[in-house]
Amino acid sequence: VSMPIPGLEHFPVEESSSSSGEGITLLSFDLQPFKIPELHVSGKCRHISEFNKISHIGEGAHGTVYKVLDIKSGEVVALKKLKISKDELACISIYCLREITILKNLEHCNVTHFYGVAVGKSFESTYLIQEYCPFSLSKVIDDEKAIFDQSQIKGVMTQLFEGLAYVHSKHIIHRDLSVTNILFTSTGILKISDFGFSRLTSNGEMTPNVVSRWYRAPEILFGAKTYTSAIDMWAAGCIFAELIHRKPLFPADTDNDMIKLIIDTISSPNETLWPGFTELPLLKNYEIRQQSSNRLRQIFRDQPKTCITLLHKLFLYNPETRYSARSSLQHTYFMDEPHACSEAALVPTLQISETI
Repeated sequence: VSMPIPGLEHFPVEESSSSSGEGITLLSFDLQPFKIPELHVSGKCRHISEFNKISHIGEGAHGTVYKVLDIKSGEVVALKKLKISKDELACISIYCLREITILKNLEHCNVTHFYGVAVGKSFESTYLIQEYCPFSLSKVIDDEKAIFDQSQIKGVMTQLFEGLAYVHSKHIIHRDLSVTNILFTSTGILKISDFGFSRLTSNGEMTPNVVSRWYRAPEILFGAKTYTSAIDMWAAGCIFAELIHRKPLFPADTDNDMIKLIIDTISSPNETLWPGFTELPLLKNYEIRQQSSNRLRQIFRDQPKTCITLLHKLFLYNPETRYSARSSLQHTYFMDEPHACSEAALVPTLQISETI
């Protein structure tokens, strides 16, 4: 059922030939509620009373997430209460509508399914209804007993790259990929979640402070005015490394520390490696230490050579040559044995970790 909201049905006026506005008389207008068409981005809203809270899952940048029971369907789903400030309704609603619009246009097995919108008594009580996923990659990595073998690591990364390839094919940049936003269903299907920062690709200027710092690409750190889906691929490389290493590759407290860690790990950026690097706006804010060596092989010395070469491709400074999700799926790392495991083969390891 469409959600009735108070508003004006029309603003009729009498016609007048006067350019000054004289002679124009406002006619009566209807104060009855009108219904948002179901095809509209905010149409077909449900009421929050149709859900029973089970537990609190966590806090995100753009909202609080709850595990709830959908009374009508009997399904367990996730409700994300959007953070909407009374003082910033007009501004924040743009981000909310963007997230809803993007979610409504995504339908893939490796992206969290979006069921719709639920509302409470006020605009500040707006919720996104999404599928519930009991497992988080961050919880698995934090659990010392939950260790993925090489086949399972390939299984996780295959699903992640498949999901990203789809999202990017829709000209959408996630902009906040991290192990926290990678979830799993009870059957081992990986789900990319939390599209609160996501947006369509654009030639115009974009917000610089996106992506959790540990997963932030160099072009963002150096203040690039525009960027592409390549920032998601850098973040995917960080997730890949963390999955293997069982700890973040670049755990920095500041952007300056982040740049130092990146340079220490993959060498110093320069105009040869990254055309246009010397023109980046924030370059002057940092002291770039000269280092020519790349330490990925040393850090991941126990991993197959093809694994390290794929990491190299994901950590290229130049966004234009950095591997895409589709290129990553075609890399020899996934051709070599052991091959990527099935989704079901991930479940025993996922079940060791704490559910969310």
